[in-house]
Amino acid sequence: MERITFNLQGARSRLQTTLCKPVQFTGRGLFHGIDVTATLLPADAGTGVVFRRVDLVGEPDIPALCNYVATVPRRTVLAASKSATVETVEHLMAALAGLGVDNCLIEINAPEVPAFDGSCRDFCDGILEAGIQQLDVESDFLHVDHVVNVRTSDGRQSLTMRPYLHSCLAITYHLDYGLNSGVASQVFSAEITPEYFYQEISAARTFVLESEIKALQSMGFGRHLTAKDIVVIGDDGVLDNELRWSNEGVRHKILDCVGDLALSGKILAGHVTAYRSGHHLNHELAGKLSTIRKCDSSIRNVA
Repeated sequence: MERITFNLQGARSRLQTTLCKPVQFTGRGLFHGIDVTATLLPADAGTGVVFRRVDLVGEPDIPALCNYVATVPRRTVLAASKSATVETVEHLMAALAGLGVDNCLIEINAPEVPAFDGSCRDFCDGILEAGIQQLDVESDFLHVDHVVNVRTSDGRQSLTMRPYLHSCLAITYHLDYGLNSGVASQVFSAEITPEYFYQEISAARTFVLESEIKALQSMGFGRHLTAKDIVVIGDDGVLDNELRWSNEGVRHKILDCVGDLALSGKILAGHVTAYRSGHHLNHELAGKLSTIRKCDSSIRNVA
């Protein structure tokens, strides 16, 4: 098996991949602040990404697939049962998908993935240090050749995936929180090749509006965080922190899309256009994509 770094894009099919060796991450969860260790292990072809709660009796497995998504606000939670859950998986999923890792067993000893700085750069650095290798089985590669749409009932948020000239995932995100939010409207497009994802997307951090903090903390979320730990945006801009890019917010939204769409269980090639979408719509699109077995030659709408 060949060890690889950044050479996964540009074909309508490719061999499956996994890590060359284990890599461990230790930190605290974003929402609950619980200390957690997640160990990423190489896995056989066809495994996909699977979380294993080693702190629970029986060490239950939780596949990272859209039919295991639990309906909760503001984050991606996977659940195999009432107790066998793992929360805030989107950033780790983005790192794996963005760098092209198809198969990985993640042993985790708490209910939430480490947050680090709210981006996925730490995960990417660890994965690249461990190395990525090809396996001898072709991936489940989906080159979308028809239009797939999801939207909210009021039409204000939507995701549309269309055929794309290149054999990779491209995302155009339109961020718009409104005139009085403190967040400027932003539009950004990215081709998700491993090189570009690492350099231009992986370090983009999650953010929260100052006006939302009290409500979130009243629900028990993020009480361990300060404005130095997470990007907080008030009426006059960022509090006690500095942006890495002027449009870091929209870059992070693309990061979330990459992680959530990976729950389709497929390697995706197509152009996603997102208008104000969040995790719920991302999950819905991933669900539709997961049901597509073979692309037809004609372009059609799937509403």
